[in-house]
Amino acid sequence: MNRLTIRRINELNVLREVFNQTPTSRADVAKKLGLTKSTVYNIFTQLENDNLVYDIGQGNSTSSGGRKPVLTNFNAQAGYTINTKINSNSVSCMANWLDGSIIDHKEFPTEGKEASQQLLALYSGIKLMELDNSDLMGISVAIDGAVKNNQIVCAVKNDLANFDLVQVIQSRFNVPVIVENEANLAALAIRDFSDREIESAAAVSLFDRVGVGMIIDGQLYSGKNSQAGEIGNARYLGLGSSQPTALDEVGSDQAVINNLTDLKGKPVVIADIKRWYDLEDEDTLEVLKNFQASLSIILQNILLLFDPEKVVLSSKVLRAIPELLPEVEDVLSNVVNHPINIEMADSTNNDNLLGGCALITRSILELPKVELKFKKRTVPSVD
Repeated sequence: MNRLTIRRINELNVLREVFNQTPTSRADVAKKLGLTKSTVYNIFTQLENDNLVYDIGQGNSTSSGGRKPVLTNFNAQAGYTINTKINSNSVSCMANWLDGSIIDHKEFPTEGKEASQQLLALYSGIKLMELDNSDLMGISVAIDGAVKNNQIVCAVKNDLANFDLVQVIQSRFNVPVIVENEANLAALAIRDFSDREIESAAAVSLFDRVGVGMIIDGQLYSGKNSQAGEIGNARYLGLGSSQPTALDEVGSDQAVINNLTDLKGKPVVIADIKRWYDLEDEDTLEVLKNFQASLSIILQNILLLFDPEKVVLSSKVLRAIPELLPEVEDVLSNVVNHPINIEMADSTNNDNLLGGCALITRSILELPKVELKFKKRTVPSVD
């Protein structure tokens, strides 16, 4: 290993410490990493020149006295990222500082279902999220589909795979672009925005279809073909049909909406489903029974195969009708003989955007696999 390699490793380790421990001091970083003070001081100077750290004043001296240490912060506002998701009828966009703090979050409708129209909405949304007085450092795009080597392999919107999405966005904004499966990004958000170290977790997305993102041994697991977690394709008997039925067809929010639309003969929204559930409408109860059965199958598989520390669910139906989840947990208690940690996501559409923020920021800082502590907070934008 040559000196330049060792120097770069030391630089990245120092940057990681400042990112995670901000505010900190040069002396504390040197002690934590076992580096000489001169090495750390030189690296801090370089990080200052790169606008990644800044001094904020003096801290308290130790009990034995001596000079007060100079405290240094990670400069989260050295730049920002824009993190997006292509939905069925809209594009979600979030602007974040480099520590993950949320600057702004908006939804932009799409004019049609074609991929070209969705990409136009994506481009317009990113343009509207740009800040005037700060540097855009990177863009992430969450999609409902499989991604390998930063290229779309397949997507729910079949024609989306016909576009080199990364090249399309990079050519317009001239910054690094990462595209990833939306459930995988939600799993990264569980790990990187947690207040404690997470070694194993599963993010279950039930929006347009069923998808699972998994953290195993602290890292995202996507499988040989980058299609791990595509459990919505699995078919089972006993889900409202005499034939084997795919979980996607009964177990997603969109499936519930589609099935009730067919039964009622008119467009249906989540508020309708909640109202009909409260009124004990027979059609609604039957559709939701199959939804619950599908969710029980999904969670049984996850808990028995991977035994994660926590499972986080993202679903508009479950947020509207939280009473559905305890009934599923009762079923699981007969299958899993230990306490289980199942939570609802804080919101229905933030986690995959936060995961995208963590992924692209790690790429920008060249810290792809180390533990980083991102901030889940909302802050005002720059003027």
